[in-house]
Amino acid sequence: MAVNKHLTHLEELVLTRGTDGARDAIAILRKVGETLSPAGGPAMTITTKWDGAPAVICGIDPADGKFFVGTKGVFAQTPKLAKTQSDVQRLYDGQLAQKLSTCLVHLKSVVTTGVLQGDLLFTNDKQITSINGQSLITFRPNTITYAVEPDSQIGREVSAASMGIVFHTKYTGPSIQEMSASFGVSDSDYTKTRSVWATSATFSNATGAATFSLDEYRTYSNAVNMAEGSVKAAGNIFNKIQSGKKTLQLDTVFMEFFNSYYRGGNAIPSVAGAYNAFVQYLAGKYNTEIQKNKTLKAQADKAFKFVDHIDFIQQNSREMQMLIAAYMNIGKAKLIAVNKLNNVASMRTFVETSNGYKVTAPEGYVAISGSSAVKLIDRLEFSNLNFNVPKNWG
Repeated sequence: MAVNKHLTHLEELVLTRGTDGARDAIAILRKVGETLSPAGGPAMTITTKWDGAPAVICGIDPADGKFFVGTKGVFAQTPKLAKTQSDVQRLYDGQLAQKLSTCLVHLKSVVTTGVLQGDLLFTNDKQITSINGQSLITFRPNTITYAVEPDSQIGREVSAASMGIVFHTKYTGPSIQEMSASFGVSDSDYTKTRSVWATSATFSNATGAATFSLDEYRTYSNAVNMAEGSVKAAGNIFNKIQSGKKTLQLDTVFMEFFNSYYRGGNAIPSVAGAYNAFVQYLAGKYNTEIQKNKTLKAQADKAFKFVDHIDFIQQNSREMQMLIAAYMNIGKAKLIAVNKLNNVASMRTFVETSNGYKVTAPEGYVAISGSSAVKLIDRLEFSNLNFNVPKNWG
């Protein structure tokens, strides 16, 4: 079974999949550029990431033809499919049960064939909120607060609806246990009703607002070329640090190191600055682990491993710096595309702070290439919020 689980950030492919991942990241950037180029072209599918919660899986169970709702527990070894209200109360509890109860009532008329996964946006938690002196219909399923004007077309639809959901994944197969996921849902995969405000996550640039001008396309292409140059200069270092996400190994610590910047809301410094900071970060990680060990032998073993890492880093100093440059340059090129994609938005987005509401960008996007998909997100914006803003859900 192939279930839609965690997606990787584009730039993290250099850490999670070695040289192949680095090359794939460049190829994805080029396809995104073709899609948004002045000439246009369906080079790849892009979907919008909505900050909804919880994930809802619903549709027709091939085993008996009955409609069901559930969360990702639908694909557990013992599937948690709720086909009746008593099933909902037996399998789920609390606020989750309340929301799935609403889904069971209203989604039955929306997903009449197949199985879809979506992110729940609202049920009975819509409200009228004054933001900058304007009354808006708002809902906050997770970190981002979504807002629409009450007298707009979308506002009237949201106001009338009992729930809202955005579909992003389709499942096919002869049974629940044998289903596989495919990214991207079209409007023909579900039926719109008055009681459910439903939309597909598939990105549409119908107005052309996300199309690069010639100058913008040149700037973007130059950024991708720079990222590709960094990948080539790094040589085989991407493969050399692969450990399969083992604790205290270079690929794993690099991931934690970069995330520490986003968590703190700080931009990654220059390549040289990040290189030196990484050595210090690695030393701190090992020092913490050494202190945890009670015996001298265990402490010595950890210390020797740290020395081995330092020797490797020093022997491959240029390649390690080019790895950092590749990560940073892929991120910079990605951000150009994300900022252009942000020109197309059906709803206004805010983050709630102690001083009221602050305008924020949408969560981001997913670039789909074949059967794989990666996240395109402004991590200094959204990932920082995701790390630090209290959730409304879970």
